[in-house]
Amino acid sequence: MSSPSNPGLRRVFAAALTLFGRHGFQRTSMADIAREAGIARATLYLRFPDKPALFEALASSLVDEALARAEAAWVPDASLSENIAATLLAKDLGFFHILNATPHGAELLELEAERTAAHVARLDARFAALLAKRGREAAQQGADLTAFGGADGFAAFLATAGSSLKHETRTEQAFRSIVDRLARVAARAAGQT
Repeated sequence: MSSPSNPGLRRVFAAALTLFGRHGFQRTSMADIAREAGIARATLYLRFPDKPALFEALASSLVDEALARAEAAWVPDASLSENIAATLLAKDLGFFHILNATPHGAELLELEAERTAAHVARLDARFAALLAKRGREAAQQGADLTAFGGADGFAAFLATAGSSLKHETRTEQAFRSIVDRLARVAARAAGQT
C-alpha cells in the first residue's frame, strides 16, 4: 500500500498518527481517531476491525511513503554527497519527526513490534537495495566503492549509519547537519564530492 489515494483514508492515517503521537497508542481509542478524522466510528470499523489493524496499515503506509521519497530524492546531475544526503533525509526525516516532535514518538516506533516487524524488514531491505542500486550507478560514473567492499557494502554502511542518526539527534537542524556530514564522508571515501 503506497500513500493512500483515498482522501478519507489519508485523513484516518493523519488522525491516527496525530493522536497516537499526542496520547500514545493505549490512550487513543478508535472513537478518538474517527472523531479526529471527521468520520463515523462505524465507518472506521468497516475499514479496520480494530486499533492494531489500523496501526499496522498506518505503519505500512509510512514505509511506502518513505521508500517513495527516497527513490525520488536521487537527482542524476547532483553530486554523490548531495544525493546520499537527500536520499537518507527523504527516508528518515519523517520518522525523525515522529520520534522527536511528539510525546509518544519513540513508543510509536517501537510499538507492536510483532505487528510492524515485517514492515520494518521490508523498509530495511528495499532501502538497502535502493542504495546498492545507487551505488552501482555511482560506480559506473567513476565512484570507487572499494572502501565499502562494493555497492552492497556502500548500501549497508549508509543504511545502518543513517538509521542510527535519527535516534542520536534531537533537533531537525542537528539531524540534517549530521546526515550531511555522513554523506560528505561517504562521498569522499568513494573519491567523490
